[in-house]
Amino acid sequence: MNYTQGRIWKGILLGTLLFSASWIQAQNTTKTTTITLDEVAIKASKLETPRSLLPFSVSVINLQRVQAMHQQLSLQEYLGAVPGLFSLNATNYAQDLRISIRGFGARAAFGIRGIKLIVDGIPETTPDGQGQLDNLPLGLLKNIEVLRGPSASLYGNASGGVLYINTLDSLQGESVRFRSTLGAYGLQSYQLSAALTSKKTTGLLHLNKTSTRGYRAFSALEQVTFNAKVKHQMNPKASIQAQFNYTHSPKAQDAGGLTLEEALENPSQARQRNVDYDTFEKIDQLKMGVRWLQKWRSNWNLDTYAFFSIRDFYGKLPFENGGIVDLYRNYYGAGSRLTYSKTIKNISHQWQLGMEAASQSDQRDRFLNQKGIQGASVFSQQERFDSFGLYVLDELKAEQWLLRSSLRFDHQTLGADTIVESQTYSVLNPSLGFSYLLSDNRTLFFNVSTSYETPALSELSANPSGAEGFNLTLEPSRAINYEMGWKRLAAKSRIEANLFFIKSSNEILPYELADFPGRSFYRNTGATERYGLELAANFSWNTWQLQTSFTQASYRFSGLEDVSDSLKGNDLPGIPSTQMFMQLEYSTPSSWQFQLTAEHIGRLFANNQNTVAVDAYQKVRLQSSKGIALSWGELSFFGGVNNLFDVRYYDNIRLNAFGSRHFEPAPGRNLFGGLSIAF
Repeated sequence: MNYTQGRIWKGILLGTLLFSASWIQAQNTTKTTTITLDEVAIKASKLETPRSLLPFSVSVINLQRVQAMHQQLSLQEYLGAVPGLFSLNATNYAQDLRISIRGFGARAAFGIRGIKLIVDGIPETTPDGQGQLDNLPLGLLKNIEVLRGPSASLYGNASGGVLYINTLDSLQGESVRFRSTLGAYGLQSYQLSAALTSKKTTGLLHLNKTSTRGYRAFSALEQVTFNAKVKHQMNPKASIQAQFNYTHSPKAQDAGGLTLEEALENPSQARQRNVDYDTFEKIDQLKMGVRWLQKWRSNWNLDTYAFFSIRDFYGKLPFENGGIVDLYRNYYGAGSRLTYSKTIKNISHQWQLGMEAASQSDQRDRFLNQKGIQGASVFSQQERFDSFGLYVLDELKAEQWLLRSSLRFDHQTLGADTIVESQTYSVLNPSLGFSYLLSDNRTLFFNVSTSYETPALSELSANPSGAEGFNLTLEPSRAINYEMGWKRLAAKSRIEANLFFIKSSNEILPYELADFPGRSFYRNTGATERYGLELAANFSWNTWQLQTSFTQASYRFSGLEDVSDSLKGNDLPGIPSTQMFMQLEYSTPSSWQFQLTAEHIGRLFANNQNTVAVDAYQKVRLQSSKGIALSWGELSFFGGVNNLFDVRYYDNIRLNAFGSRHFEPAPGRNLFGGLSIAF
């Protein structure tokens, strides 16, 4: 795509956003609208403050109405409308989805870093800041709340943003649902859900089996996930919720990164070295959690959780020394928060005291990878990471304003059986937010918040010397965020505009070495400055709904530290400065649903030096579904086209890759379809 075409796309999408904002606002008085935008209290903010009053940038993705149309293969399908959020790597199942929010999380070579993941109120992110979504039951997603910005005063380590994911409690009047999806590249996905209900108890069981050979050679996936969720109302003021998840993925192959010349010549090829060394991963993960909610009188609420998780990981990397990794992880924790609320005259006061503790133990073993055959052990280390946090939240609300403050103290201890002394981090993180109601549905807000991020155990153990122990030259990164914004909420429209400025220090980024091609190492690369504009809007009229978002930002090394002097003024790799999104939905009285999604992703860089640029691209998706009511239940058909105009782009960019192997090509135009039966 050339520069002129890029400007045309930007103009079309931005023009649609601005025109729709003015035109649809004029339509808000119509009496024929059937879709309304409800106000919700945000669970991710811990004190459940109405979204329109919360003095932070927050996005809510409601999925129940449109889930039937989706392929349900990657969380990326649902996140495009969130401004400031960028995701890569939806089709390399050995690396998992990489998500960044305002630059936080962009460094991840695999999995998710710097962003807190919460599923049904229980943390998914480990104490050292690692997260993954390969065990998430996409077919059960109800909604996703996204806090866009540093949230360490709420969630502690690695909280540059928050994804708070809520899953279904029931099948909404159905007892059993079966769904089958077939698609390009041998995709087969089968889901079976069953609901159990009684007077005080609801339960939902879900089984999903997915397999695909992948778009690229040597990129196949096989996975089975089982999820159970049970809620029991003990009495009118107390309930308990239990969840169980087991994921078995015996094969997720890694086709590897290509040079630009290789990617242009044959985008579906695998890197030959990855084939030679049989690069793949297999995973078995089990997670159990319980959550208890208790109310006393009308003023007191207690929310307590506990969980335990086991992850057994085995993977092969495309080099010999340490190229096979065998990791066994135990991860458990508990948390509790006590909330008090009271209203005196026209002033509402809420405060919350909270405690969270978690412990992680990783047995990490590395072996020689002798062209796909496991050789002798070259590394064995028992690693641990313990975390304890205390926080207090306070919120005052009057008729036209809201003041919210929070303060959190975290203490982390990490170590390994190969080193004598433990490493400790003690951090205090505050935040302060203020919002003012300009009119019945318009709000102006300001906030300042902080974040910090320790190196993950996998990053510390990636020692460039090859020795056991940790690379203790890595230091935690810190950031402070300043933000102001404006929100407008009406029955049929929602508009939001935000400006942010973030200063960070000790930024951690990956790099590769010639002796270990395909393996990531990490170093502090200095200070950065990030600032930008985010716009988001949602409009409904009659049976139409439009979502749009726009992000224009700068993420750059500031050169305030010796390490980053040579990078001063360069863009952070892996993050585009411009993003645009538009999604149009239409529903008919005969139960047809259509959804057209268009995205523009601006140019980004693949390395710190900004010598390798990745061109801007656009992608379009069209999908639909049709429900048929029958005497015994409901039959639904669905289908869609990904990458409708067959645009060539890259699904993943490997940052600072040795040998310029940055590129993982994305699939071209491809189809999916299936049916769902419920009764």
